[in-house]
Amino acid sequence: MPNAARSSLALSVVTALGLAATISAQAHLVEDFGVRTGAPAHISLSTGFNGFVGAGIKMIQVDGVQMDAFCIDPFTMALRSSPGYKFVPLTKAPEAPFTLSASEAIEISDLWAMFYNPGMKENKAAGLQLAIWEIVGGDDFSIIGKDYGANLMLAALGSYSGPGAGLIALTGPGQDYVVLTPPGQGDESTPTPTPHSTPTPTPHSTPTPTPHSTPTPTPLPTPTPNPRSIPTPTPTPIPTAPPHSTPNPTPPPHNVPDSGSTFPLFATAILALLALNTSSVPALVRARVTRDRILAKRP
Repeated sequence: MPNAARSSLALSVVTALGLAATISAQAHLVEDFGVRTGAPAHISLSTGFNGFVGAGIKMIQVDGVQMDAFCIDPFTMALRSSPGYKFVPLTKAPEAPFTLSASEAIEISDLWAMFYNPGMKENKAAGLQLAIWEIVGGDDFSIIGKDYGANLMLAALGSYSGPGAGLIALTGPGQDYVVLTPPGQGDESTPTPTPHSTPTPTPHSTPTPTPHSTPTPTPLPTPTPNPRSIPTPTPTPIPTAPPHSTPNPTPPPHNVPDSGSTFPLFATAILALLALNTSSVPALVRARVTRDRILAKRP
């Protein structure tokens, strides 16, 4: 365990020294010797400043190396000498709220490509500096009086189609500057640490149980009863009575005796009856005799 502790401590010391060396390598000493070629200009700032300043090419030294520079921070006082500067892209200088946008950085690069020359005249150098300040300051910056051709330079941007100059910014405690990128020089801005994105755990999707589909019972087809054919009753034929033969009318008897000959027939009939019932005559006689006796005895 003691060996492990010593190893961990040694590693920490080496890391700290390496970090310090890195920071030291990125921090540059900048010395500002003022405007070497330019002219005085009257400007007004939204911060309240209103007066004359020197406008033109500034002579600076970075870690003892002389460079031509233009100021890109009219709102900050220049320091005669200051450590702690870094090389950064133009879009990371100057400090907010005047940090350059990508389009503004391109405009400054194009102005440099069109008009900068190490041996340029004072007025032209002053005009280039004022044009750069116009881009940086926007509505917060105003030129009062002579602009040394700054507005003409800005107007020329609309027709320029050539390459821009390879520029880089120096940002630090004092004014910020724009210079030609030194050979091999890169971005020294402290990268914004990318926060470790905590992966959002994928929620375990609870599978929705597939509902058991209750099969819909197929209704049994109700058989359509075959209609029983009700036999049509055969009508009992009503016996047709045979037509009664209409008897031929009995012809009237021939030779029917008229009324005058009825008596002989009647008499004949009586005689026939008497002949058949000869035995009944005495009884009839006796009945009459008895009747007469009864009648005689009555008073």
